[in-house]
Amino acid sequence: ELTSQHGVRYKQYWTVRAMRERTAHHQHPTGGIRDAIVVFDEWLSNYEEPTEEEKKEQREEWEAFRKLCQSDANQNSYGKNPSKEELDRARSDISDGQRLLFELLRTCRPNRETTSTPT
Repeated sequence: ELTSQHGVRYKQYWTVRAMRERTAHHQHPTGGIRDAIVVFDEWLSNYEEPTEEEKKEQREEWEAFRKLCQSDANQNSYGKNPSKEELDRARSDISDGQRLLFELLRTCRPNRETTSTPT
């Protein structure tokens, strides 16, 4: 079901193929793993290449995805090989987050001096 959801069609074949390879080369195959291989093989044998229209839709989805990745929504994302500037920004973000968390805790914590405890 997950591989048939909108927006992931282009990943179907490779996802199922990767899972099939993992199960086929599992160190300790069980009955369930052997059953999974049968299911994956059946899916792969019934797989049909996407039509030209589906390929066009996939390209459009991919372009929209890439556009989103480059948008302000991801301005604080860091790649697998971050630059020095990205690492500096990450350190600054962590410091800002810690400072804000401490400020929030300080303002939300009841003041011990003004709070009376029953005796």
